[in-house]
Formats: sequence, structure tokens, C-alpha cells
Amino acid sequence: MDAIQLIGEKLILEKNFLAKRIDDFIREEGRSAGPVTDEIIEARAELFQYFGEVLSDKENVSAARFQGWGKKTGELAVKYDIPLDQALESTRYYRVVIWEFFKGQVDEFNLSGSAVIDLAAVVDPLLDETVQAFSVAYVAYNNRILSLARDAIEELSVPVVRLTKNLAILPLVGTIDTYRSKLIMDTALEKCMEYQVERLFIDLSGVPVIDTMVAHNLFQVINSLKLLGVEVTLSGMRPELAQTVVSLGISFDGLSIAGSLHNELEEYGFTQHPERRTFA
Repeated sequence: MDAIQLIGEKLILEKNFLAKRIDDFIREEGRSAGPVTDEIIEARAELFQYFGEVLSDKENVSAARFQGWGKKTGELAVKYDIPLDQALESTRYYRVVIWEFFKGQVDEFNLSGSAVIDLAAVVDPLLDETVQAFSVAYVAYNNRILSLARDAIEELSVPVVRLTKNLAILPLVGTIDTYRSKLIMDTALEKCMEYQVERLFIDLSGVPVIDTMVAHNLFQVINSLKLLGVEVTLSGMRPELAQTVVSLGISFDGLSIAGSLHNELEEYGFTQHPERRTFA
């Protein structure tokens, strides 16, 4: 067994020590090591194991294996909420630690300059591929989580709430842009069909401003609901919204307008009993 193979064997034996050595370098530079769990230490040791196996020729360790490690740990960094800049900064310590280890072995085995170059030709490209895979996986996994969170928030931002078997309310709060107006159309149509709604109250009192494009889209929603047989009552319409609608030439014919939602609901029998504090 030649010196390079022996170095690989020793690297495998010391993988856990090297995994913890990373934090020593981070602290020596006055940086925060962040969360260091058994899962993170195990992942670090696994990478050193791969390098040891490559050098010792224990088995054919392909570049895909290193890329798989980068993907797995990139997702792990997102899981522990480690910022991307900090996560990428930490990857350079793998190079620092492994070359510190190699330096000791070079002195011990009195390796020639060409042997050290051969060592670098194996290790450095694999490290580069690992970091690349880590970065790609981090961004992709983080974007996937953000997308799921956005979908959940958007679902909550268009709450069609059933009041009775055939009555429902859609209270809108916050700014409505073109994207959200499309979401309102899709959700309102879907929920009204699902709940078999005959009348939908759309309350706009929590909407600060609506531009002409959104107003146009909103009335498209109302017309689409009418085609499904759903009667729509608009409440909480601000004067500026009414002016926008008029300027667009949109007709109020066949559309129920209410000054306030609570007054309109009272006409449908939704009143609070003063003693029992329940709704009639």
C-alpha cells in the first residue's frame, strides 16, 4: 500500500475528529459556528469518509456521490435556517481542515512535490463539485419552502366562509394587485361551486385602494359568478373605488350594493341575541 492510500486510511479513521475540527477554525476566526448537531457532525464525517475512500481505493467513489452529499447538506442547512452566505462560508473550512490534515501526512510520509500535486488533483475538484451541488440544492430547497409558504398565505388571503347552506362571505383585506385578483377569481369560483353558494357577500371595507385594472378584474369575477347563478352583494365600497368603476364604464345593473356588511347581514337574519350572545 503506497503513502496516498495510507493517508486515505488515516483520513477515514480521523473523520469524526476532523468533522469537529471545522468548528475550531470557525471560532478561531471569531465567527459563530451556528447550530452544531449530531446530524451535522455525522454529515461532515461522511464527506471525509468519501475522500478517504477515494484516496485509499477502498471502492469506486464517483463524483455523483459527492454531489449527492452536497445536495443533502444544502437541504440540511435550510432545515436549520442557516443563511446562504454563512452556509457557503462554512464550506471553505472543509478545504482548510482537510489540507491541514494532509500537511501533517505529507511531513510524516515525506511526500514529493509531485505526489502533493496528485493529491490536490484528486481532492480539490471533488470539493468544488460538492460546494456547487450544495449551493444549487440550498437555493432550490429554500425556494420550494418559500413557494409552499406563499401558497398557504395566498389561500388564507382569499377566505370564502360559508354562513349558511347557501350563503357565504368573502372578506378582502389589504392591497389587491393583478395577481391577487386572479387568485380571488379562481378561489371564489371554486369555493362557490364546492359550497353550492347562491349568494356571496364580498366585503371591500379592508381594501385601502384598487387600481383600474384590478377593479376591472374584480367585476369580471362578479360576472363569472353570476354566470354560475351566484348572486353577489358588494359591501364596504369606498368612494374612490366607486369612481374608478364608473370611469371604467362598468354597469351596476343587477348588482346588489350594501353600505356595510353588518347591516346587510342583519337583513338576512344574522342578529346577536343580547342574553345568550349567540346568533339567531
